[in-house]
Amino acid sequence: MINESTLGIAHSHPSLEELERAAQQVLRWSLDHFATLPDQPIGLSAPPAELRQRLDEPPPTEGQPFDDVLARFQKSIASYAFRTNHPRFLALVPGAPAFPSVLGDWLCASANFFCGVWLEAAGPTQVELTVLDWFKTWLGYPKQSRGLLTSGGSEANLTALIVARERIPFADRSRSVLYVSEQRHWSIDRAAKIIGLHPDQIHPVAAGPDLKLHANALMDAIRLDRQAGRLPWAVVANAGATNTGTVDPLADLANVCHRENLWLHVDAAYGWAAVLIEEGRQAMAGIGAADSITLDPHKWFAQTFDVGCLLVRDGARLEEAFALRPEYLQDVTPSDGEINFADHGIALTRRFRALKIWLSVQMLGANWFRDLTDRCCRLTEYAQHLLETAGCFEILHPRQLSIVCFRYRRDGLDEPTLDRLNETIARELLASQRAFLSSTRLHGRFALRMCFINWRTTTADVVEIVERLAQLGDRAGR
Repeated sequence: MINESTLGIAHSHPSLEELERAAQQVLRWSLDHFATLPDQPIGLSAPPAELRQRLDEPPPTEGQPFDDVLARFQKSIASYAFRTNHPRFLALVPGAPAFPSVLGDWLCASANFFCGVWLEAAGPTQVELTVLDWFKTWLGYPKQSRGLLTSGGSEANLTALIVARERIPFADRSRSVLYVSEQRHWSIDRAAKIIGLHPDQIHPVAAGPDLKLHANALMDAIRLDRQAGRLPWAVVANAGATNTGTVDPLADLANVCHRENLWLHVDAAYGWAAVLIEEGRQAMAGIGAADSITLDPHKWFAQTFDVGCLLVRDGARLEEAFALRPEYLQDVTPSDGEINFADHGIALTRRFRALKIWLSVQMLGANWFRDLTDRCCRLTEYAQHLLETAGCFEILHPRQLSIVCFRYRRDGLDEPTLDRLNETIARELLASQRAFLSSTRLHGRFALRMCFINWRTTTADVVEIVERLAQLGDRAGR
């Protein structure tokens, strides 16, 4: 039976006064966290049993006071997470947002606009188009190209491969070949798996001594596959490899792909922001000739997680791959000039990711981001200089963009022993809670790696890290 007395009023919810008090507490925590980051520990982890004891519980039947909930967040959740925006977090590819991006995310969550179709979000959609136009201009991409913002580089790479595959007839898809660099990001392999490629349809092309994918090696691979009756289909190149920051010779690869009728996708998730400075534009010459490009503003463009981006030169291919119009969406068919981003990618429900980028550029200006990119490259130069002059380090791969790879070196030690020594150094540096460097393997050797994308990082941070590494190496090597 319908109870009109209860349905005639809105469902219960905290009052505006209660919400304002809670919002002020969140703002205070956010600003305190932001202001004290350099003095905080890098981050802690904990065994599952400890976290289950803290957090594994039935949902409360009644709501709890926000003060208590926030206190639990601080003590049992935030304490057990790494500060990827810490100035001495130089591992992996950090996330180091400027605070305007945080504000944009807050507005995005508060408004909760649905950004899948023009009808429901004409203003937000136009903002996303504007942001995409900024990216196109910086990358030298044609105005008629299209794109969309995604959850990150993994979704962007997957979307790119789906679009590229659309031009392959179903009958030929089982013999199509995807060419990838040995230094590719693992999301490429996952995307290939998701779209149903058999492992032998992925052809890794051996990199040169410089760890780049070169045109002659690609041509040799294409020639062998054609002779075997296979169908060369697409190439994925790096514009800032995660391991080393290397940029493949994009213009040469674009020429090969154009001549051989292959789709060229450039994974520039980490490195794309370098096009804002002359050094980066030279390194990435030819990127504008790619058929598709992945970029991640939540990496080197100081944005909060999550926001990635895909650009496609022939933008109509996005709709060809994804646009469907079921009956329940008949009301949102776009008119001429309108864009439904839900027709351009995987997601129907899309949040207003463009807002934080737009707001950040409006508040900080494009030159702030240019200076950030240049600053990070100069910090990496400085780090390499300190490592080279310390006398106890070996550069395993010199600076590429804002990444440098190296190891602690002691004469008389064989390779396995050097590997174990550097593993110990990395582990003890993290245990100190002062800094975090991730590791990789280059030419079979264990390598430490610094990645600079954080606007907070200073030369003092770099000096501290290099000195601490030398001390740890001396102690561990005795």
